Amino acid sequence: MKLSLRKKIIIVLVVFAVLLSSVAAFVSWRTISRMSDRQYKNRADELAATVARVIQVEDAKLLRDRILGIYRSSENKVSSEDWGSEAFDAYVAQFAGQEETEEFRRLLQQLRTLQEVNSVDCLYLIWVEPADEAWIYLVDAALEDPCPPGVFDPLYEFNKPALENPKGGFPAYITNTEEYGWLVTAAAAVLDEEGQIACYAAVDISMDAIKAQQHEFITTLIAALMLLTVCLCVLVIGYVNRYVIRPVNQLSEAALRYRNPETKERTSFETLNIHTGDELESLQNSMIQMEKDIDTYIENLVQTRAQLKTTRMEAEQMNELAHKDALTGLGNKLAYDKALQLLNQKLKQGRTAFGVAVIDLNDLKKINDAYGHDCGSMSLRQISSLICNTFVHSPVFRIGGDEFTVVLRGNDYDRIEELVSSFYAAQSELAANPKISPWDRVSAALGYALYDARRDHSAEDVFRRADEKMYEQKKQMKASRKDGV
Repeated sequence: MKLSLRKKIIIVLVVFAVLLSSVAAFVSWRTISRMSDRQYKNRADELAATVARVIQVEDAKLLRDRILGIYRSSENKVSSEDWGSEAFDAYVAQFAGQEETEEFRRLLQQLRTLQEVNSVDCLYLIWVEPADEAWIYLVDAALEDPCPPGVFDPLYEFNKPALENPKGGFPAYITNTEEYGWLVTAAAAVLDEEGQIACYAAVDISMDAIKAQQHEFITTLIAALMLLTVCLCVLVIGYVNRYVIRPVNQLSEAALRYRNPETKERTSFETLNIHTGDELESLQNSMIQMEKDIDTYIENLVQTRAQLKTTRMEAEQMNELAHKDALTGLGNKLAYDKALQLLNQKLKQGRTAFGVAVIDLNDLKKINDAYGHDCGSMSLRQISSLICNTFVHSPVFRIGGDEFTVVLRGNDYDRIEELVSSFYAAQSELAANPKISPWDRVSAALGYALYDARRDHSAEDVFRRADEKMYEQKKQMKASRKDGV
């Protein structure tokens, strides 16, 4: 059957328009979905890692041990898949009272504060039981229907890598269920001071809103593209002259300028001089509306990116707080461990001019017993100030209740003997000053060691030698006090 040129043009145009619309809709959907999924996964991983760093580890360990003791001794373990059954209720009843403990309440309050600050749906602490391939809830901070302590879920395939690499946690993954909708979930290992896993900090972030926006945008885009297809087909039938070709060319050129990222200035569809009074003018109006919809959507994406940037900044601030001692403002044990790692890296590079000083405050328990813990805190701040004023060129850390360390470098490293004498002289001045309180007349033992390639294989070896010298000095000071010196 022979077809007229008119019919051939219509058929070719319809086929081309449908294919172009489909490809554009599919590519747009895939691009936007991948970008939003990646952003949400990154946010979930970062937030889980932040919670793992700031959570109260000792409280988590105490709560974990109690819950695991009940779980492991239970003869009938019923998972959350049987939620609401008599067997499940009987199983959960074994954990009654755990939510009333001080550890649980402190952890719950901390998690809910972090939830509110970060505007997420749920933060929770879990424990992975390798033998049963299950995760057990310790604290669930969800505001609606939280899982009680002891409830457990089986590990799914995307969780099982945590069995092979426990400290790796659960890298962020996305699920879509009828009960919870679109969720991105991630979990990070909570490590104690010895580097052992205390539990896992997990986060659930709802993606329902962003998925709804994506669906709305794609629907609008498909509708606009379908409208464009219909309009083009109708216009080709009635207009084969300049009243058709010229406006189509104008629209095509504007579209090219609009989507070209290298064009600094683009022509808006509103600026086109198309007043044909027919479907072409309607097409222009549709393109104007589509342009506005796309611009609005892009603006929303930019705002979302700005919000994610703010979240990362907040996470960095929380990370900085996690490395500071709350009482003295000095670096804490975590910060000191990182400083040792850096020193070991410098040793491999041949940079060996450093030392470590270990300082221990004397009689802190006596001060606490005699004057109260507030005065003991003032003693700690006083000795912190004395250490910092002595070793002004070196970082100072509080690594224990009454123990401090200094990583000696620069001028402090070169003048260590002089500074040690100055440190004890300052203590003597405080001891002889009758105008200050007893808890301000602090006394501390100091031991130091400088890196020696013949004896030290790592920064930890230098620390151990300094620690031994500090204890020797502490014994001498104690003996001197007994002899009345």
